[in-house]
Amino acid sequence: MLVDAHTHLELFAFWEVPFDEFSDKEELIKYLRSLRKKKLAAYGLDYSLGLTPEDLNELPYPVLLIYKDGHKGIGNEALVQEFNLNGPILKEHKLWEVANKLKPKGEDMREALERGLRKAKDMGLNEIHDFVDEDLARLYWEIELPLNVVLMPYFEHREAVLKYSNKKLKIGWVKIYVDGSISARTAYLKEPYEDTQTRGVLLVEEKKLAEMIREVEALGLRVALHAIGDGAIEVCLNAFERAKITRKYHRIEHAELITEEQINRAKELELLLCMQPNFSCYYSEIYKRALGERARRINPFDKVYEAGVELIFGTDMMPFDVNYAFGCAKKKLPEKVVLHLFGGWKKVKDYVNCV
Repeated sequence: MLVDAHTHLELFAFWEVPFDEFSDKEELIKYLRSLRKKKLAAYGLDYSLGLTPEDLNELPYPVLLIYKDGHKGIGNEALVQEFNLNGPILKEHKLWEVANKLKPKGEDMREALERGLRKAKDMGLNEIHDFVDEDLARLYWEIELPLNVVLMPYFEHREAVLKYSNKKLKIGWVKIYVDGSISARTAYLKEPYEDTQTRGVLLVEEKKLAEMIREVEALGLRVALHAIGDGAIEVCLNAFERAKITRKYHRIEHAELITEEQINRAKELELLLCMQPNFSCYYSEIYKRALGERARRINPFDKVYEAGVELIFGTDMMPFDVNYAFGCAKKKLPEKVVLHLFGGWKKVKDYVNCV
């Protein structure tokens, strides 16, 4: 049994630009100019290209390029004018508000999901946990699924998604973003970043988060809280305690800067952590620039496992390659353990059905 417990297959609809083929921004701009689009939203931009809004202003149509972390995007003046934006750099909720207006819909999105499912099946995956809105959930309901899909609805779609369930399609955890990403400098830290002297962005306050958790539990569901920075993780733990949770295995996604004290609290609360071992390889240089010495303690999934905290793995599609993530994980944990965390847990304790 092989499970990727954190995916976003809708990104296949945004993979129109082969960013990895361009070694400099001039080549990329030349390619974008050749597309002759009316509008474009594309995912997968690398920070190393050093692209600026001014570079994109050469293009006559609205363009939104989303960085690989999915938490920051860059546009041009045509995009600013089209959507009446305050500026061409978009982050977090505003980024996806605009991206959702530009993304393919209907049959085009269905085809994108089917491409993603085929790739997942070809990798040997038996199950994915995919984050969805109501439209995506409906498409999954209509598709003949080649593997099991656990729907992970965003909070605002939590009730609308409940009706989309069958033998291969299950309802999982409800996604709430508590902070952003380290690469976008929006992950919420206890202490400032090394290179910006800011602490990131807290997207929901503790009291409100506790209320949201209680609302989800009232539906018979559990939450999956996106929290990367140690500051955001602290807010999550406090919110779980404030909410007086009654269900086991609420999830924290990523938990990249979780501290030893927070690990112990997560265990006491009987939480389930979904971590991404591939991040340690994928973002190593960015972590060093953003965090300095703190980069040494990034992504301590080995310590989480050794402490006895409930733990599973997912790729978050950075990249969507289980073999790559598997190799990164084996640098810290034995292969047998990695196999367990990438789906072997289903045979021992099926967290999806432990409601």
